[in-house]
Amino acid sequence: MKRLARDEGGNVLPLFAAGIFPLIALVGGAMDISIAYMARSKLQKACDAGVLAGRQSMTGTQFGDSEKDQAKKFFDFNFPNGLYNTKNLKFNVAQNSSAASELKGTASADVPTSLMRVFDYTEISISVSCNAKKDLGHNDIVMVLDVTGSMNDNPSTGGGSKISKLRTGASGLYRALEANDGSTTRYGIVPYSHTVNVGRSLRNRDIVVEQQYVDGYFYQNRGRTYFANNGLKTVHINQSSWNIGNGGGNSGGNRQGFRTSGDACIEERASNGYSSNPIEYADTVSLEDVDGVPANGNDSAMQFGRYDPGVQNGHTQDGCPSEATTLREYANETAFNNAISNATARVTGGTYHDIGMLWGLRFISRNGFFASDNPETRGQYPVNQHIVFMTDGKLDTGPSLYSAYGVDWLTDRMQGSGTQTQKHVNRFESICTLAKSMKVTVWVIALDVTNVDDIKKCATSDSHFHTSDGSDLEEIFETIGRGIGNLRLTE
Repeated sequence: MKRLARDEGGNVLPLFAAGIFPLIALVGGAMDISIAYMARSKLQKACDAGVLAGRQSMTGTQFGDSEKDQAKKFFDFNFPNGLYNTKNLKFNVAQNSSAASELKGTASADVPTSLMRVFDYTEISISVSCNAKKDLGHNDIVMVLDVTGSMNDNPSTGGGSKISKLRTGASGLYRALEANDGSTTRYGIVPYSHTVNVGRSLRNRDIVVEQQYVDGYFYQNRGRTYFANNGLKTVHINQSSWNIGNGGGNSGGNRQGFRTSGDACIEERASNGYSSNPIEYADTVSLEDVDGVPANGNDSAMQFGRYDPGVQNGHTQDGCPSEATTLREYANETAFNNAISNATARVTGGTYHDIGMLWGLRFISRNGFFASDNPETRGQYPVNQHIVFMTDGKLDTGPSLYSAYGVDWLTDRMQGSGTQTQKHVNRFESICTLAKSMKVTVWVIALDVTNVDDIKKCATSDSHFHTSDGSDLEEIFETIGRGIGNLRLTE
C-alpha cells in the first residue's frame, strides 16, 4: 500500500478527465462568442442599410408601407434569413415620433451555439438599434429649364407635350424636399431658349444705354432672298421698343421701363478681357464673367444689352421666354407649381445651353450680382447649392436666329476654333466646370434625348445625370429631391 501511494504512474488520465470540461468551456465559449460577434456586426450593418434606404426613399417626411418595404429589402439583402444559422430574425423600422425626418430601427436574432450546448447554453441573443436622418441644412436650388420650340412637341412615349410634362413633373422636386424640420429650401427658375428674360432681376446700372445693332434689310432678287448689310447702328434706349414716348428722340424711354416691361430679355455682355466694341465672346467662361458687376451706370463694358427684335435687323427668327425668378421660398406646392407654369408660359426659339447655364450660375453665385442674397449659412447651418438643368435636345445655333449673342451670321461675335455650334458647346462645358469648382452640385435631366454627349458631362457625376422619356419625369424630379441634403446615421 505504501508503494502504491508513492507510485505516480497513470495520473495524467484523471487529471485530463478533470480538466476536459473547463477546456471545452474555454474553447467553445470563445468560438461561439466569436460567431455571435460577427453576426451582431453584420446585423448592425444591415440595420444601418435598412434605415438609410428607408429614409432615402421618403418624399419629404412621408413614411408609409412602400418606404418600409424599401428598408426591409435592403435589410434582407445585407442579412439574409438563416445567415450564421440564426433564428427568430426580426427587423422593425418606424418614424421618430418627435422628429418626422428621422427613422429609428431595431434588429434582433438568436445565434445557435455549438460546444456550449454541453453546458445547456443553446443560443446567444443579439440585438442592435439604428437611426437615420437628413441633417438639418438649407438648400438653394436654381432650375434651368429648356423652353425652346421643341418642348411643344410630344415625347416619343406620347401623352401630351414635353412642356406640359415639365409643368406637372417639377412638383416632384418640391414634394421631396418639403419638410417641417426648420430647414429652408429656396428655388430660382431660369427658363432659357436662345436668350433669357432676366432684366427685372437686375439693376438699372446693369443695362447699357447706347447699344449696337445690325443695320440693313432683306430684299428679293430672282426668287432668292438677300440681305443688304449696312454695318452696325447705335441705338439709344430712348429709341428702343420700350420707349415710353413711342417714337424715338431723347426722352421717354429708360432702363427702368425696359427692365420692368416683362420682355426684358438680354444680349450677353462681352467676355472679360475681350473687345466690347464690337462685342466679342470667348468660348470659355471665367469667374469674372460670372461675378463681375458694373462699377457705375456708365460702365458699358460690364453692362448687358437689350434684346430688341424691333431694332435688330438681319434675323429670321426671334423670341423672348418668360421672366426668370431669383431664389425664393414658396409657401406650398400650389405656389411652386404656379411659378413653374408662369416661367414656362412662352415656348419659343433655339437651344443655347450656355446662356441658360450661365444665368443659373449667376443667380446662385455667392459673389457678383446676387451676393447679398446668397449666404453660406443660415443660423449655424450651411446652405447647400444645386443647379437642376433640364433640356430636351442638343445645342442648336441657327445662323440667322437672333440670340443673346446677336445674329451669328452677321456679327460673328464668338471667338475660338471649330464651328459656331462647337464654340457654344465649349462655352457650355466651361460654365459647367466652373459651377462645380464653386461647389455647386449640378443635376442634369435629358428629356427624350437620344444623344447626350454634350450634356451628360455637365452633371457633377454619373449619379447626378438622369434620362427621361417623359412618362417618368415627376419620379426623376423626386429622385433628385431625395438626393439633395445630407443623409447620415445618427447611431
